[in-house]
Amino acid sequence: MVNLGEGAGLVVDAGPDPALVDRCLDRLGIDQVPLLVLTHFHADHVGGIAGVLDGRAVGSVLVSPLRDPPEQVEQVAHEVADIAVADAVVGETGRWGDASWQVLWPGDLAAGEGSAANNASVVLLVEVAGVRLLLSGDIEPEAQQALLHDGLTPPVDVLKVPHHGSRYQDTDFLASVGGRVAVISVGEGNPYGHPSSELVSALEHAGAAVARTDTDGTVAVVKGSDGLRVVSLG
Repeated sequence: MVNLGEGAGLVVDAGPDPALVDRCLDRLGIDQVPLLVLTHFHADHVGGIAGVLDGRAVGSVLVSPLRDPPEQVEQVAHEVADIAVADAVVGETGRWGDASWQVLWPGDLAAGEGSAANNASVVLLVEVAGVRLLLSGDIEPEAQQALLHDGLTPPVDVLKVPHHGSRYQDTDFLASVGGRVAVISVGEGNPYGHPSSELVSALEHAGAAVARTDTDGTVAVVKGSDGLRVVSLG
């Protein structure tokens, strides 16, 4: 979630649990969501959507154009039936107050390249208060390489690490975007071995402060007079 000020937030994905995302947004005082972005339709990204909607005004919903898997697509359609929904289009931009964002992905990939749903994730470049963030969904090396090839990987201050810190990453892509802070959204004790210890070490070696939700809990990246810092919200 990107805090837009005055009780508004740009919410990117809802996580798997409605209660958890609802509690998080309550703690941050978010009662208005101008834009809810669902990077793709896997359950761990859309299962908590009811918690985002609970007691909050949601302006519109931006989704991946790849409707897969169908069960979660149906769930989302039911939950947001009364809200305007649009497919993400590369180059599309938006603004709320002092914050702006641009859709960098999904683009075209040949059939069978990696996980189709992951590689069709919506990737957003967000700028707020002079801080640039890359919110990368679950894109895998194929999409990362395509973004790099197309020149769509501007350097940023904060990187939301793709795919929960999976070991399947393109190192040139990560080096291109950089990031003083790298945030890994990952469940504690997950069966996939995320995040990769090699990836965490590589990010730290590159000079990034790595925050991971499995060990740090809910985290916030805060801009202060001394630059960016990571605060654990428990």
